Amino acid sequence: MTDFLIPKHQGFRMPAEWEQHKATWISWPKDPDTFPPDIIESVENIYCQMIKALQEGEEVEILVNNQELAAEIKQLLLSFGAGTKNISFLSIKSVDVWTRDYGPIFVKNNEGRVAATKWVFNAWGNKYNELKSDNEAGMAIIKTSKLPYFETNTVLEGGSIDTNGKGVFLTTEQCLLNKNRNPNLSKEQIEGYLRDYLGAEKIVWLKEGIAGDDTDGHVDDFAR
Repeated sequence: MTDFLIPKHQGFRMPAEWEQHKATWISWPKDPDTFPPDIIESVENIYCQMIKALQEGEEVEILVNNQELAAEIKQLLLSFGAGTKNISFLSIKSVDVWTRDYGPIFVKNNEGRVAATKWVFNAWGNKYNELKSDNEAGMAIIKTSKLPYFETNTVLEGGSIDTNGKGVFLTTEQCLLNKNRNPNLSKEQIEGYLRDYLGAEKIVWLKEGIAGDDTDGHVDDFAR
């Protein structure tokens, strides 16, 4: 655990997505339930294109289950003309690719210090038991980053919120107030977590997200 008490008291806030950052963290696609054999090749090709675009301006941290897979990815990247510039392969086991939801949410203060906040990932309201282990991948990312961190013991996915980096947050009642996330917390208590750990000052509660979405209304599906 970090020596800090509450991120807000240390001046930490969640930055906007468009602010300058050091790295993008991704997990290499491999779950056959999400990416069956008939589409995995095209998905890997898209990932190579994405990595090639990212590596020119920032670091790319890629989660792989083992270094054998890392070696295969390196060869694939080379065939796309990407090479391994600014790329790191981290032996962190994960099932799904949605690091935005199970990874830590990084915060920073006005002095430029960076820390991580660790939230609980329960596979979108306990829908997929086989994906719950990705919660452990989130902590492994933190330990690999060697940053101080704040552990909340509260369920929250990164895709359920968005911010302008200046204290205004968007979210949905459908997700954050869903009883499959934090049934013992009130709306006011959840707002308190957003304020204390992410620096929220104004929280805009939208009612619902898009129909048929397994995430129960993640705001990043429709409001950016």
